[in-house]
Amino acid sequence: MPPHTEKLGSMLSSTLLGRLSPSSQKSTTTDTTEVDAAAAALDECSIMDKGQADLPALPIPPLEQTLARYQESIRPLTTDEEYVRMDKAVQEFKTSGQATALDERLREKSKECQSRSTSWLAEWWDDWAYFTHRDSSTFYVNYYFGFQDDPRMPTQTARAALLVSLALEFRQLIATRTLTPDMARNAPFCMNMYQYLFNYTRISGLKEDCAVGFPYETNNHICVVRNGKFYIFETQLDPSKPSSVLSPREIMIQLERIKKMADDDKTSVPAVGILSTGQRDQAAQDRVTLFEAHGSNKAHMAKIESSMFVLCLDSTSPKTAEEFSRALWHGDGASRWFDKCFQLIVFANGRAGMNGEHSKMDATPTSRLCRYLIDEAQARALPDFRNLNAEDLYEIASALDKPQPLKFVSSSKLSNAIEKAHGYFKETVDAHEMVPTEFKGYGKGLIKTFKMSPDAYVQMALQLAYYRKHGEFVATYESAATRKYRHGRTETARSCSNESKAFCLAMENEDVGFKARAAACRAAVARHAQYTAWAVDGQAVDRHLLGLRLIRGSDEPIPALFADPVFARTCRWRLSTSQISDDCFIAYGWGEVVPDGYGCAYMVKETELDFCITSLKLGSRELGNYIVEALEDMRFMFEEVRKIEKAEAAQAAQVAAAAEALSHAERSGELAMASKSMYPSSPTSAQFREGRVAVPDYALIARSPSPARPPMPAPRTSLFFQKYDPVLRTALARSAMAMAQEKYWSGIDEIAFDIGGGSGSPVPPKMVLSTSPPSTTPASGAVAGGANSASEAEAGAGTGERRPSTGQVVIATRPRSDSGTQRTFMAILMGEDGILSRLRSKRVSSNLKDSSSPPTSPQ
Repeated sequence: MPPHTEKLGSMLSSTLLGRLSPSSQKSTTTDTTEVDAAAAALDECSIMDKGQADLPALPIPPLEQTLARYQESIRPLTTDEEYVRMDKAVQEFKTSGQATALDERLREKSKECQSRSTSWLAEWWDDWAYFTHRDSSTFYVNYYFGFQDDPRMPTQTARAALLVSLALEFRQLIATRTLTPDMARNAPFCMNMYQYLFNYTRISGLKEDCAVGFPYETNNHICVVRNGKFYIFETQLDPSKPSSVLSPREIMIQLERIKKMADDDKTSVPAVGILSTGQRDQAAQDRVTLFEAHGSNKAHMAKIESSMFVLCLDSTSPKTAEEFSRALWHGDGASRWFDKCFQLIVFANGRAGMNGEHSKMDATPTSRLCRYLIDEAQARALPDFRNLNAEDLYEIASALDKPQPLKFVSSSKLSNAIEKAHGYFKETVDAHEMVPTEFKGYGKGLIKTFKMSPDAYVQMALQLAYYRKHGEFVATYESAATRKYRHGRTETARSCSNESKAFCLAMENEDVGFKARAAACRAAVARHAQYTAWAVDGQAVDRHLLGLRLIRGSDEPIPALFADPVFARTCRWRLSTSQISDDCFIAYGWGEVVPDGYGCAYMVKETELDFCITSLKLGSRELGNYIVEALEDMRFMFEEVRKIEKAEAAQAAQVAAAAEALSHAERSGELAMASKSMYPSSPTSAQFREGRVAVPDYALIARSPSPARPPMPAPRTSLFFQKYDPVLRTALARSAMAMAQEKYWSGIDEIAFDIGGGSGSPVPPKMVLSTSPPSTTPASGAVAGGANSASEAEAGAGTGERRPSTGQVVIATRPRSDSGTQRTFMAILMGEDGILSRLRSKRVSSNLKDSSSPPTSPQ
């Protein structure tokens, strides 16, 4: 990187994060001139900032257009009487001077924000949508992704270390401004949200929360939580040298240390993580209680909040889809810190995912980070220790500072707060239904053959399912990104429309044929695709109406349009939806946004459609069943229409062919012969053309069968993922995972801490796990204690056994945590004093014993 570029990159990084200093106690977005000046200076030499200075400002649609589209959007949600009343309110507001004044003020604010290179909405959005939200962020704001399983079946610390290492690489791309911009049709998206991806946290406050960010340069530590206990460790060997980042193996050593420290620590530690799960006002009070309990608690919390991110090393092993989703959504509450920018979560069985905080960052940056972690992990070797000897492992481990435990101190008041937080957490978890629903019938591949947008198609299935379950139409939210504009976030794509209502009614009317139903569905899908395009272009209604409400002064009268209960009801999202289409995720979800509503996350994949439905026991499982039924009915409908259209086309072709034949016969003077041979009544060609002669049944082709289901991809045959591979979640895969981990720990047991080796061996025994079949013919020139001797040691062992060079038979099972081998292994990782001298003494004793043994006579 050229020196001037590095200097500018450092300036921009400091500017971006420095203005979110801990002392600010407020998410500051007003002073962005310095940020964008730095971005403009970098634009010619920075990859990440390419085109950012040229991004257009978030538009404000014409007032009349917004009101007309709003009025149309509420028609399916209102009665005739309500609609007449709202129509009157809209007309009064449109012709009033207040509407014009509010709109003009909003446009003036937009111009002022453009001069500061920000958006007119950005300064309101964080507070209105998130920071003033008083319900629990854990259940009603945060979201999660579940990663595809790694086919290599790694251990928990191996996978966690590799994911952490890759996250550090991604962070460095942001720090050096070398991350390629997100693009759409060769146009860059706004990259502003990436500054909040690392070293950022939400802070609970009374009545309103805030955001705090910390500079990259001085905060290179990671927070790890296990069993409700928090630890931190630095990711650089030398903080003054950014290039001295820990390797995956070194990170794995630190994680093994943390696991041992957490599992061995039987002392009672306050479960402060649970304090981040409560309602926000209560969380703010609990934060004060935590700091008052002891002076060191504030410093410990500062370490968590300034860390890059939180890594959760769970001791659980979720297996089912619901267990996996719930563990990622809320877990046990105590082994999390939900206010952190994001949390990587790795389970004991090697499964992994993330939980993201939503206030300053939508899901697109975090989904790109997760995709990077999963894709890059495919081509990277998993870290392990099995090719090291004891001295080398000790040398690596001893060079690392031990992880620092954050020993929070409790008080009676803090204990009461934690107990109440546990009570609220359990009550909220028990009140919720979270039902992952997998539809394997088809995916976007088949939907595209119907010539429709897959996302809009699924939205219509959701509308039909909700109507069949509840018998009504409700305001439905789908998130649409507006990142094509500077500091753009989202706009609402309203899924419930006049066309979607007509489609649902047609599907429930037995008198309506397949063709009419299919036409209604196509109209509804087209309408939703059009509205989504408007939302992406900033031409929908909700953000503009929000701006008009927020720009109004507190001393100004509330327009009748905004005061009417219908306005609140038609902006109350009882069905909140959003989708991702990335096959690297196998789970995705969040909570409902209103108590009587559903949170419905879905993933549109090539051959399947996956949903996760959350509610306060409104019948999430039943809604999932209705979704499956709607998708099956829609497929059947379109396939039947396809058959009908083929038959009609064939009939029309037959009629046309017969008419053409008769016309040709007339022209050639052979009408009588043609008529006699084809039809006894001898119709004329004119009768054929006028449709007065029916084509006999035998002339029609038979209906074609339904198209075959797209073939499932072949199972994985290598260590790496292939696109569209099925998820490894079967019982066989879980068995393979268990076997792989047993094999790994068998290798740890074989490190030869019992110190075999030949007499006078100058090379210490290496830690080698031989995965090849035992060989009965040792290779010549084998080095004592090396890889060949490991193969020799296994040669005489029976099934399930290994024979180290000492001749002792060792059963191939994972060593118990209290076994000598495991204690020795962990002593090396922990850098325990004197461990090497004890190993060397044991090796010398073993060598002397071997040299004093009488030689064995040849057989």
